[in-house]
Amino acid sequence: MDITLADERLFVLEERLTFDEIRQRAADRRTQAFSGGLGGLLQRPKTEDVVLVASQRRLEPFWHVAGHARYVYQRTRNYSVPTSAPEVYEVTVGNTNYPIQRAAPNNTFGLSVVEHCVEDISREVFVDGRTGAPVADGASVVGGPRSEVAQPSELAQGDTIVVPPEQRASFVVRSLLSEVMKPVQADRIIEESVGLDAVDLLYRPVWAFEYRWTPRDKTGVVEIDGVSGQVRQANALLPQLKGMMGNKDAWFDIGADTVGLIVPGGNIAVKVARVAFDRNRHG
Repeated sequence: MDITLADERLFVLEERLTFDEIRQRAADRRTQAFSGGLGGLLQRPKTEDVVLVASQRRLEPFWHVAGHARYVYQRTRNYSVPTSAPEVYEVTVGNTNYPIQRAAPNNTFGLSVVEHCVEDISREVFVDGRTGAPVADGASVVGGPRSEVAQPSELAQGDTIVVPPEQRASFVVRSLLSEVMKPVQADRIIEESVGLDAVDLLYRPVWAFEYRWTPRDKTGVVEIDGVSGQVRQANALLPQLKGMMGNKDAWFDIGADTVGLIVPGGNIAVKVARVAFDRNRHG
């Protein structure tokens, strides 16, 4: 089996909204930060009583992994072929005569054939880097403006908080490979290959604005996705995550053992591909 691995890439998605637009969206919905629960339904704050006390920009990770498998093989099967009319008692195919099996509703004869088969299977997944849950808008945002970075340390600029992924690449890759890999019922396998077309970790900017309901001395947070513009509530700003960045190799932990867990006998091929890839990357 041939196994190929994609380049491991790290991207930052660019905001599609200006900061002024993001801040205005949050301000327009600031009273909604206090609308949770029964109390929030009964007592809504006045707009003028809600003031901005802090803001925060952070980068949240999600994975984009795509892969494919191709199977070319042959197998022998026995076909049951119906006759053209009930009076047929024997047929000749090539130089072989085949007696007719008379049974309702059709008279048939058995024919041994060799089936030539090709199967191409492709899958693509978008997975939240923290929770492992599917990212619903992944396909729509991944094609937007983005910048590639070499190492995680380049992500942390200014006061931006970078959230490290809790789900490593191996988790996502194993899940995808389990979908494209399949047992093949074949007498002869001509081609059997598996490839990863994309192993990308993407970071999307999220702005969080903390507001205080001054008469009640309560705080609430409105979050704006800088790419999609989606608005959501949060309980609090995210604390600084110092010393948790790690390195790219820890996040992209894909190797022969990872693929070998699913692909029987695939370790040697993966190791060869990985060595060649590492030489190209560091050469």
